[in-house]
Amino acid sequence: MQRPRYLLPALLCACLSPAMAQEQPAVPGDAASVEMQQIVDVQGTRDPDLRPYRTMLKGLDAYADHRRLAPDAPLRFMLIPATPQARLDGVTLHLSADNLSIPVPLSADGGFTLTRDKTAYDANADLVSNKKRDTLRWRADIHTPGLPENMRRLGDLRLECEIRWAVEQDDLPFVRRNVFRLAGGPCHSSLIYVPFPVARKLLAVQARSGERILDIRVTQDRQRYVPPLHDVSWDDNTLLTLTYADDEKMAEAAPAAPLPAAQRP
Repeated sequence: MQRPRYLLPALLCACLSPAMAQEQPAVPGDAASVEMQQIVDVQGTRDPDLRPYRTMLKGLDAYADHRRLAPDAPLRFMLIPATPQARLDGVTLHLSADNLSIPVPLSADGGFTLTRDKTAYDANADLVSNKKRDTLRWRADIHTPGLPENMRRLGDLRLECEIRWAVEQDDLPFVRRNVFRLAGGPCHSSLIYVPFPVARKLLAVQARSGERILDIRVTQDRQRYVPPLHDVSWDDNTLLTLTYADDEKMAEAAPAAPLPAAQRP
């Protein structure tokens, strides 16, 4: 018997709520220590927020496998507060296992890099923060150098998605994970939307490739946008310009620049 055509979208709708499509907005902190070198004792933190090191290495593998999407962009990860009100004040990070503690330096915005460490791998280490579980989000951060702060390259976003899917898919419930795979994966399916959070409310997002222009969907809370990751008609060099709501307010509040003498009435 032939399955109804609407079955897969219905399953996806049922599975999306707790998964990639429900990214919460987040605000980067501004007080994490730069080049933190000390080994921090997190034993006093009950149920700390952590990720298995071997799982995070899947992100490194995905970066290598899909590097063509953003050939000039380095791999970086980010710690992001799980709620807009939270901050990264005092966050620390290290690789931890029995008789092993390796500090991982954090930049001021919560960014960090990972390298392959055989000792940590063999010890089945965890990447452990000193914050409680579910208070942080762990994300890849791919930015091709030279772009303005309010501009994103579509290939960079596609690579971020591939890395995130590689790291997170095994944590999904069996049914949801396989429904996503049946749909082609969240980075390749028009049936799955993958929103990207921003720290400030958006006014609009616009994609441009040559003469083509596309208004990108912005979520109702104005803090996420949904790029066309699956649409190969938009190439990896497509640029997305993010216009923030407070940018427009600042522009409206700014006094008009005086006309040059030649243009004054």
